[in-house]
Amino acid sequence: MPQPDMNFAALTQRLHGSALPVVEPPADLWSRIVERHGRERQRARRRRLVALGAAAASVLAVAGALVALRHPGGDDIDWQARAQALELRLHAFDSAGAGAAAESAEAQLAQLDALLQAAYDNGAQRTEVVALWKRRSELLDTLLRLRQRNPEINRT
Repeated sequence: MPQPDMNFAALTQRLHGSALPVVEPPADLWSRIVERHGRERQRARRRRLVALGAAAASVLAVAGALVALRHPGGDDIDWQARAQALELRLHAFDSAGAGAAAESAEAQLAQLDALLQAAYDNGAQRTEVVALWKRRSELLDTLLRLRQRNPEINRT
């Protein structure tokens, strides 16, 4: 059965008439609320720290993967750069040669240059190219030592 619309005065009379019981809250209620709130804040802080740690670990993993992709293998020596530096030193060394050993090394160097070019043209694996650059670097080092040991002046 629908109740008639009540105005404010009728509503307050009805509420006072029913006399709701007054219940006192427990004495430790406020301390329990504060304790629960503190636990929730600690839990939220831990969740943030875990999320931050996971994000940092992800960033480090991606950075490590990128470094590994750029520098695969444990070969820390850049043989190409070393070979180029030795070649510059060899050209800067003012001598004509050091006999048959130097000519043999120069012939091997020309052959190795052809192999390197073929490797690049055929899309060879990085390990194969690094091995060729290492061999070229060693040959240039040998040739440089031969020329330094037995200098001949070349006046052209």
